[in-house]
Amino acid sequence: MDQKTGGLQEKTGLRPSLRFRERSIPLVLLGTVLFLSGALSESKAQPRTDAQALDPGKLIAVKRVIDGDTIELADGERVRYLGIDAPELRRKIRGRWVERAEPFATEAFELNRRLVEGRAVRLELDRESRDRYHRLLAYVFVGDRLVNAELIAAGYAVVRIHPPNLRYADLLMKLQAEARAHQRGLWAVH
Repeated sequence: MDQKTGGLQEKTGLRPSLRFRERSIPLVLLGTVLFLSGALSESKAQPRTDAQALDPGKLIAVKRVIDGDTIELADGERVRYLGIDAPELRRKIRGRWVERAEPFATEAFELNRRLVEGRAVRLELDRESRDRYHRLLAYVFVGDRLVNAELIAAGYAVVRIHPPNLRYADLLMKLQAEARAHQRGLWAVH
């Protein structure tokens, strides 16, 4: 009997290290398969890369306006305007959507609709390009007009800055201060 291996080599014909490798190969293969299948399913779940989809200057058609700060593009992508928050047309109450518009929600929706619906827009991303609902986060331009800023200037939205998306924070804050000083839209209500 081999003192070093305790007779294991005599019984199995394998040295201990070979026996361990023989048992671990299926586990390694299984782990590799699980890792690769997880990586593949993650890549399938992710939509196109935002940087590729939005070349600077690329125009994209707006299919419809959802509310004062959200639109749907012709390809079905939903876009949430960065840096602003408009009053809601509908809300979720106890798990159900209720059509109860907040003050100035209709005005925000109508201005947004007049500015972008059926038009080609240019989207500009900031540091984070998706929100928790997987909507694309963007600054929306019609020609040289920043729609996000137009809604703030009219008083139909308020500034909502979420770092690290800060590109137009100063402009939006300035426009909100002006809308407030002139009591436009939301700022007319006390």
